[in-house]
Order: sequence, then C-alpha cells, then structure tokens
Amino acid sequence: MPSITRALLLVASFASFIFAQNAPPKPFGFGAQTTGGGSLPPNIPNSPSQLVSWLADDVPRVILIDRTFDFSDFQGNTTGQGCAPWPKCPGSNQVQHARNAMGWCSQHCSSKNTIEVTYRVAATNPIPIGHNKTLRGVGDKGIIRGRGLLVFRTSNIIIQNIHITDLNPHLVWGGDSLMINGGQNIWVDHCTFSYIGRQMVVIDIGKNTGITLSNNNFQGFTTWSSTCTNKHYWAVLLTGSGDTITMANNCFEQTSGRSPKLGGSGSPHVDVHYYNNLHTQISGQSLEIARGGRMLAEGNLFQEVHPTNPDQALTELGGRAYVPMTAEETEKCQAYLGRSCVGNQEVNVNSTGPFGPIKFGKSLTALTDFEGVAYIRTANIRPAHELKNGPPGGCGHGLI
Repeated sequence: MPSITRALLLVASFASFIFAQNAPPKPFGFGAQTTGGGSLPPNIPNSPSQLVSWLADDVPRVILIDRTFDFSDFQGNTTGQGCAPWPKCPGSNQVQHARNAMGWCSQHCSSKNTIEVTYRVAATNPIPIGHNKTLRGVGDKGIIRGRGLLVFRTSNIIIQNIHITDLNPHLVWGGDSLMINGGQNIWVDHCTFSYIGRQMVVIDIGKNTGITLSNNNFQGFTTWSSTCTNKHYWAVLLTGSGDTITMANNCFEQTSGRSPKLGGSGSPHVDVHYYNNLHTQISGQSLEIARGGRMLAEGNLFQEVHPTNPDQALTELGGRAYVPMTAEETEKCQAYLGRSCVGNQEVNVNSTGPFGPIKFGKSLTALTDFEGVAYIRTANIRPAHELKNGPPGGCGHGLI
C-alpha cells in the first residue's frame, strides 16, 4: 500500500537519532532484572513457522531476525460483522471501521451502522512468546508484518530492535502489535510500531510487574483514522491490576490519543514512571490518566500538542498524575523521592486555542506510589529541552 510505504519512510527519519553507545543498551527501570535468553548463542529462523515455533516453546532462546517475516496472508482473509462508529471523513482521508470483537459494535454502534468488514485473520491472532526469550532485530532488517506478539503469563522476555507493522490498520480491533497480560520482567526496547488496527501496546488483564518500554517509536501516521486526521488514536493502553511500568526515551509522533492511557474500567492499579519521552505533532490527547492510573512524569517534551476538544486538554480523568513544569513544582518531589523532580516542557503548544492550555496533573498524592522505589531516587533523567532532536539513544528500530 503506498500509504504504508510513506509510514515506513517516516519511521526511517528517526534513524538520524544516533545511538551513542558502543555496547547494546541494558535494561533499566522497573524492568532492570530482565535477562531474556541471556548469553545463549543466537539463532536465526529461516521461515515464519520456525519463528512462531521458537517464540512459543519453553526453551530459553536468543532469536535474531535479519529479514521481513510477512504474515499478512498466513491465515487468509475473512469477512464478518462490523460497524461504522464514526462518520465518513471529508476529502481523501479514510475513517476507521471496527470489527465486532467481544460485542464491541453491539455496545457502541446503532444497528443502522452495522456493516460487513473484511480483514486478514493473522493480525487478530498474535504470536505467543514463552519464558526466557530474547527477540532482536539485526540492523534495520527485523520486521514482522501482519501479525503481533502476545506475552501471556510468561516472564523474562526481551523484545528489541523490531518493527511491527500493517495489522489491519483500517479496522479497530484489527489487531494489537504487542499484548502483555500477566507478564513479569519484560523489556521492550528500540522497537517501532506503525499501521496498527488497534493498540500499538496494550498491557492489561492481571498483574504486570517489572516492565520497561524504552526508546520505542510509536509512529501514528495512518490513512485510516478514527478522528479523520491521519493520526492513530489507539497508541498505548496500560490497565492491569498491580502494574509497575517504566516508560523512558520513547517517541510518540502523529498520534491523537492514548499516548499513553493509564487505568480505566474494571479494577486497575497502574504505576508508571514516565520520563524523557518526546511527543510531537499530536492532534488530540497525549497523557490520559484514568481511574486506577498513577503517573510520575519527568523531563518529557511536548512539542506541537494540540487538543481538539475540551476533554483532551485534561490529563487527569479519574486517575492521579504529577507532571511538574515549574521549579517550584519540581522541588516538591524532594519530600517523597529524596530529590527534586526534573521538569517537563511544552514547545509550540497552542495554549491560547479554544481547547487549551493543557491541564497537566499536579496531584502530589501520585508520588506516594513511587517514594519507596530505589531506582527512581537515582534515575539519570535529562532536562526536557535536550529532547528536541530526540531522546537519549534515539527512537525505534535500526539504531542498535
């Protein structure tokens, strides 16, 4: 698809963010104890079926991907019930439709909006990953097209330097690129996510502990948008029960929501230390802290972030976040963390627009969930203004 080619070119633009270390990066944050397949000799799968087999088995492995594994037609196409939740877009933009997965259309759409939708089946059946695995791309060649990954009640997994793309991007519920349900000690590093039907990353269902998402590129440009803006809404959803997650040095580009979203329905409890992340060209909502979500945000740069309705100007939507911007606000962290926080920064934000300025959370009570975390007291967090050319280590695949 020509538009997907354009997305790949946009992704490649992040390769200019030079990775400054000679050695591969090491896990840090809540996921610091992750070792994956350790120092085992690496193996390169020679077919999609071998990749699936190696990822799913119970043998510790280091798996290298040196090519594109295309699952687009692996399980064929199917047509089923769906819906058109949003009106058609003006001009050449295309609006997303939705699968009736788990009765979603029945709950969110009237019967007059029921339609048939056609999609690739493989994208709705992610590849399961067993315990003690390292999955790493070689250079910029490690690409998985048409199918996502699933971590379900497994532990000690490294996913690094991989690009996951083209999962029924025209459909909500068309596929998630990475699902983590009940995972422990998971490190997702220097990966790129583009042209995804639903969530780029979703962490939910059960307790997920020791999770670090670092230096990833959440590339939101799309032809099919729920908001008719060519920007993907369903970026990162974190809604487990007892989650401890570090998100550091990531790039959100051209998204329109859930960048990220914490908490929500059910009984979530999600603690996220969120630092040195770069948000650029966002039309809609960036941070979304719903019920059960708690965030400490430091040293993040929000560049060209523009809410398009009043609710999107809010960051606390039932949850608690501390997002200090001023020197006075950063100093208040001293009582909880034993140090001052690193301030966040806005650049080229339309603070005088009809739906601005963004109201970042200032709930000091959010800090109580983080005051006993040893690594947070000594974390090396860069000033937000240093992120204008990219976070430390760059974003996305092809840099290590």
